[in-house]
Amino acid sequence: MNRYQAFMERYFLPVAARLAEQRYLRAIRDGIIATMPLLIIGSIFLIISSPPVESWAAFMKPYATTLNIPVNATFGLLGLIAVFAIAYHLAKSYNMDGLSAGVLSIAAFFVATPLTENGNIPLHLMGSEGLFIAILLALFTVEVYRFFESRNMVIRMPDGVPPSVWRAFTALIPGAAIIAIVWGIDLVLKTTWDLSLHGIVGAVLREPLQLLGGSFWGAIVAIILIHLLWSFGIHGISVVASVMAPIWYSLTEENVAAHQAGEALPHIVGQPFMAIWWAVGGSGMALALTLLFVWRARSKHLKSLGKGSVWASAFNISEPVIFGAPVVMNPILVIPFILAPLAVGIITYVSMSIGLVGKPYVIVPWTTPPPFSGILTTGDFRGGILMIVNIIVAMAIYYPFFKMYDRQLVHEEQGDQTENV
Repeated sequence: MNRYQAFMERYFLPVAARLAEQRYLRAIRDGIIATMPLLIIGSIFLIISSPPVESWAAFMKPYATTLNIPVNATFGLLGLIAVFAIAYHLAKSYNMDGLSAGVLSIAAFFVATPLTENGNIPLHLMGSEGLFIAILLALFTVEVYRFFESRNMVIRMPDGVPPSVWRAFTALIPGAAIIAIVWGIDLVLKTTWDLSLHGIVGAVLREPLQLLGGSFWGAIVAIILIHLLWSFGIHGISVVASVMAPIWYSLTEENVAAHQAGEALPHIVGQPFMAIWWAVGGSGMALALTLLFVWRARSKHLKSLGKGSVWASAFNISEPVIFGAPVVMNPILVIPFILAPLAVGIITYVSMSIGLVGKPYVIVPWTTPPPFSGILTTGDFRGGILMIVNIIVAMAIYYPFFKMYDRQLVHEEQGDQTENV
């Protein structure tokens, strides 16, 4: 264990720490998070229009088309909202005007979007299909804006001019350059190769990344990395999701579109799978460990920690257990902390792939307690049953390690009492 810890501290943690603080990745993460309220609202309407109860679903079927309007207006704007939010957060990290950067990124996004034969905006490119080019254009917009501003190649207004006015004039020159560059590149692609920026980014980035990120092995690697980072006190899901969240959200929207069309859902891995299913009680299936603390712990420390944190774990908040037990840097608990979510992830993926449980397509708040989150994300009551089974499996994996750690703490507590006497 000491060699493993030394290796991780020397080679893995410095890279992970730099990745967590990388400016672009933080902006992408925060920009994607900004879309969450819309996606959750859209998911509520999706549940209402396609509930997990067959009789209710039959009753709602005549109203499904109308109820899907809010779904399309939320999920269908994922790329458009993201391009603004990512540019905004990146600009703010440079202490620049986030609003101007966000507005210019939207303009660049529309310039790069090919119109339909009737001259209309293709709505499918406003959603997940446009997410990857939205990320690139947001980063490009802010960097060009910063290039002009850092070299004072902007229009400066005299003192006393209202901020809303001088900000607009400051954005004129860099904004014109951004739109001209994007328009020029798009024009060359159209006239020379009959391609669009959306098409190229989709072929080069979106499709390969979705294939990788949506695979079984992609999910397994992500789960392992998340918990390796957590075991050293680094917020694992924040680091990994900053890279993978665009892929997971894109896959989820494809599932939503398939569900609305009455087709088979194409993906298992997506935002609900990666945010909910292997993280019941928070990262590491922390609810299972907390329940063991409450029901089986003999040490005063674990018993009191379990009683104090079980309600937080029920709402998928794992920090009290991870830092209170602690799991971080604890050679006994780190092993099941990685194995439990890994086993649960495999069980869940296999169960969904063979049709025992429906595939997830609904985004719910990450604080939704089990087993309701299992039912809601899949629209299948068997999802709640599988989630309970997963908790029991995680408890079984944790149990021998928990008992070992509990005995160690009891021995230490008895030793302390003897010394005090």
